[in-house]
Amino acid sequence: MSGDGRTTGRVLFVMPQMPWPATQGTALRNFHLMKAVADAGFEVDLIAFGDTRLSIPVEIAALCRVIEIVPVPMRSLMARLRTFLAGEPDLAWRLSSPEFSSRLDSMLCEREYDVVQIEGFEMAGFLLGPGALRREAWDRAPWTLVGHRAPRIVFDDHNAEYQLQASASRVDSQRPRRWLRAIYSWVQASRIRRREALYASAADACLAVSDEDAGLLREIAPGVSVEVIANGIDVPSYRASASPTVPPTVFFAGKLDYRPNVDACEWLVRSVVPIVRASVPEVRVVLAGRDPSPAVQTLAGPGVEVTGYLSGAEMRARLAGATVAVVPIRMGSGTRFKVLEAMAAGVPVVATPFGAAGSGIVDGVHGLLSEDASDLGASVVRLLRDASLRESMAGRARLLAEARHDWSAITPRLIDVYRHLISDLRPTASVIATVRNEARTVGAVISGVARQQPPPAEMVIVDGGSDDGTVRVIREYSSRPDVIASGLRVSVRSEPGANISRGRNLAVGSAVGGVIAALDAGTVLASDWFSRLVAPFDLEAGVGVVSGFFVGAPETDWERALAATTLPLVEDIEPARFLPSSRSVAFRRTEFARAGGYPEWLDYGEDLVFDLALRRLGVVFRFQPRAVVRFRPRPSAAAFFVQYYRYARGDGKAGLFALRHAIRYGAYLGAIVLAVGASDRRLGVLPGTVLLAGAIGYLRRPLLRLAIMATSPGDFMRCAPLLPLVRVVGDVAKMVGYPVGLWWRYSRGLPSHDRRPMTVRTTE
Repeated sequence: MSGDGRTTGRVLFVMPQMPWPATQGTALRNFHLMKAVADAGFEVDLIAFGDTRLSIPVEIAALCRVIEIVPVPMRSLMARLRTFLAGEPDLAWRLSSPEFSSRLDSMLCEREYDVVQIEGFEMAGFLLGPGALRREAWDRAPWTLVGHRAPRIVFDDHNAEYQLQASASRVDSQRPRRWLRAIYSWVQASRIRRREALYASAADACLAVSDEDAGLLREIAPGVSVEVIANGIDVPSYRASASPTVPPTVFFAGKLDYRPNVDACEWLVRSVVPIVRASVPEVRVVLAGRDPSPAVQTLAGPGVEVTGYLSGAEMRARLAGATVAVVPIRMGSGTRFKVLEAMAAGVPVVATPFGAAGSGIVDGVHGLLSEDASDLGASVVRLLRDASLRESMAGRARLLAEARHDWSAITPRLIDVYRHLISDLRPTASVIATVRNEARTVGAVISGVARQQPPPAEMVIVDGGSDDGTVRVIREYSSRPDVIASGLRVSVRSEPGANISRGRNLAVGSAVGGVIAALDAGTVLASDWFSRLVAPFDLEAGVGVVSGFFVGAPETDWERALAATTLPLVEDIEPARFLPSSRSVAFRRTEFARAGGYPEWLDYGEDLVFDLALRRLGVVFRFQPRAVVRFRPRPSAAAFFVQYYRYARGDGKAGLFALRHAIRYGAYLGAIVLAVGASDRRLGVLPGTVLLAGAIGYLRRPLLRLAIMATSPGDFMRCAPLLPLVRVVGDVAKMVGYPVGLWWRYSRGLPSHDRRPMTVRTTE
């Protein structure tokens, strides 16, 4: 804290454009949030795309210590096509720029920031995208390379982008001429949904502009910390016109090449205005805003004006002279500044529910809301004819804007978010692990836990009966100076014959923390694994489980092929459905007790059954892709076969995934039939073609992963031929192991995994 009580710290803003002049909603929000942070006493730096030929506006220079401006990248049609064919969301790559990434890295190396705030989906990939997360998983993040403390990353999601694309697809599907655009938006909505969920999960905190958008984020990324920081305006700068407008004017404002605004303009002029003119023939329509698209320009004509660019003062003057502001938005998300401006200017609003979302407008109180063109037209006519209704609604809307949408009422919440993020409050947490014959790796695990910043207070290890000196190694490492200096207390308990479930249950019973972080022996921890894993419990009270992530650390071509086949990439994960591995997971002790602990009757796949028990209880799982451990895959085909045999046997014992295993048997039976058919010339090329297409489809995802994981073309060429072998070995192991597990289950008369009682001791 500074001497006058203001919060101090360093904040870096990452923006898609310079926030001044604030001629559109994005820039307006970004400027006022950045100004609020600077006014609160933080040192503010900025990196943004912009025109490097222009001088830096004094309004920005007055707020920022360091300003980096990077030229806006140009994306070719071919680059967009490659992105589409690769299954990537187009919006995530719209501002892809190696120069921006390099300049951002330099800033993060040169200064130690407390908070980095990312403005919008398009910018999030630089620090929260798959490539950035892979770099961080290997301790190659810029702050790690120079020994800085990791900054807290805030993701300001201006729109729930996946909802915007989904609504665009729905609207465009109603017009045959737009069916191709509807299909494109439908594909993009699915891709953006997964990527937006990843960004939200990877951030330390998310900002949403409305309760509706916050709910959409929590739906795709459960348990994330989302704070509603509404869009705002400088309400006192708007003054209502005292004289009635002649002729009556319907006003729409926005960036007129933005797809939702283009659709709104077309719908307004072609479907709503004719209904209005039937009753008020003299009505004028003003479409105000910069960059009108050709489709909007063609709407200009008698009684319809397309203004083009207006300065802030000109826009306020034109708005003040309007009779009614109409916001017929049918697609999008977020909160429309055009609605807030009309509320502040004392101009009554007619809008769709989409258009008024996040504004707080109540139909019939602060404005009139309708979903179809005829009702919108009738609402406009009603207001044009009733001056007293216009005045009363406009007055109530102005009061709502003052109370809810003036920046002075909004920005203090952002400062509170910062204070909480950098306070380093963490729940009391313990780390647990189970081992058996891990003398070679357990010392590195203990050292990795001790090096965490901050380290946990304790680590409890249960040994299941090692005969290779594992317990001796644990005790030696526990007394090493670096471990003692870290403050980590390591305790080991010998329980010969205990399986993994029994060992974990005993470890939890011996631990003191209210939060338990579990890991496997043989894992290598990212430098901030522990803090990333336990922080969500402090930030979101409703979180019961935090699912960390894991990446392979292969050393041979076989291991690289195995990792590409069996381990998901972070972009493959759907946070709302992901179930954690015991390699990297944390949970509240209370939820552990409610679930009955780990199932001691199960020797493999016990973590999955534990996860499912928690799911059935309604526990909130929070995916944290930055809480990463690395591990080496099985070094041989034989070791891999045994591992997957045991996994499948565990599935059978638990009664899990019957359909999935049945499909596997059916697929191999079909492949055998096709292979036989391919040898019969009478059947032609069809069986062989189908078999080849199936094989390519079966190997497509491993090939894509290998292309990302491989460090060179030579790596890829050596490992790719091993992928079919990995697939077959794993599938055969599963097809052998699953019926063995089912027989075990059948012999005990157990019909389904959720009826099997879980015997567990959580204390001595």
